[in-house]
Amino acid sequence: MPKGTDVTNITRTYRTRVMGEFPDELTIKLEKESDLRYGENPNQPGSVYRVKGTSLAELTNIQVVKEGKEGLSATNFMDIARALDILKFFNAPSVAVMKHNIPSGFATQYEGNSLSEIYRLARDSDARSAFGSVVVLNRPLDIPTAEEITKTFVECVAAPGFKDGTMEILARKKDLRAIIYSNLDKLPKFIGDDVEGLYDIKILPTGRAIVQKPYLSSIRGPEDLVLNPLVKRVDKETGIEKEYVVEREPTQVELRDLLTAWYVNIGVRSNSIVFVKNGVTLAISSGHQERVGAVEHAIIKAYQKAMDREKVPYDPLDGASARSKLSVNPLEGAVVSSDAFFPFRDSIDLVARVGVKAIIQPGGSLNDHEVIEAVNEHKMAMVYTLERCFGHF
Repeated sequence: MPKGTDVTNITRTYRTRVMGEFPDELTIKLEKESDLRYGENPNQPGSVYRVKGTSLAELTNIQVVKEGKEGLSATNFMDIARALDILKFFNAPSVAVMKHNIPSGFATQYEGNSLSEIYRLARDSDARSAFGSVVVLNRPLDIPTAEEITKTFVECVAAPGFKDGTMEILARKKDLRAIIYSNLDKLPKFIGDDVEGLYDIKILPTGRAIVQKPYLSSIRGPEDLVLNPLVKRVDKETGIEKEYVVEREPTQVELRDLLTAWYVNIGVRSNSIVFVKNGVTLAISSGHQERVGAVEHAIIKAYQKAMDREKVPYDPLDGASARSKLSVNPLEGAVVSSDAFFPFRDSIDLVARVGVKAIIQPGGSLNDHEVIEAVNEHKMAMVYTLERCFGHF
């Protein structure tokens, strides 16, 4: 059995006050960048402003190069910005397909597949939700990918560049907008990156605002994960302290998928669950009030989307009962990411039943020992990030 890294005290992080250096009076200057087609709804006029005092807006420089129908709406702009917040973690060619500020699908290069194949995988991981989506790439758009994008209804495509011939292909779709951005690598993402002058502001309907520092991750790579988390618990009956440690470490393939799932999860609304296999999301469950409910929804989505891809009829009143007609179990060998700890072992038992082999999560539940017991019973791997990535927009 591996020795394990003692993470027993992580539970204290959720009970410890963290004081930031925030002034008693905060002045943020905004400079108008452009008017939008409208805000989140047609009856809400909207504009985009740059935050003065930081060069980040100039560096990323999001601009429309093909207008389509009267330019961008607020939701288009938010989708692009949220996608960049995910793509900034990926050096390999990657594509985020966005819908209502949440990725409906994401894929990163696996064994050298082409950009057009990466886009197709991201789109078809949830083809229904991809209808009317915003597609964001971290590589210049090439002709094969442009051809693939124009096969379905896409609202916008954003990329760091457009290769020769691609704009002519996009022109076939009159209402499709094309957006170019720059310097994705300059977006802050890891602890220690410069966020001077940047704030994450949540405006409340009570005439108040929550101000916090931008989310930065401590997970730069596999070396920052706790591969064999260990927790100690005192048995209530015997008074003897017992150690619980995750016995199996993830494989290299699982590690890569675990990191992909974690970085995608950073851009998803809490409570959230993300399934990934071979660099592609199988299901993204977002905005749930309960952890096990988010897991249940993700499992249902994974089967439903697989049934869609294989043209197996899906009856929402009968659930995924026809999943036996699938050629393969889409979740066999997959990994799962949770944006916060698992409060009970029920979620572990569920994902094990459908074939998931590895888990990434923050840790910190009072029942971590039961979760570890479940993981070991199912011969799964589980790594801890020791950080939560809640997002409530």
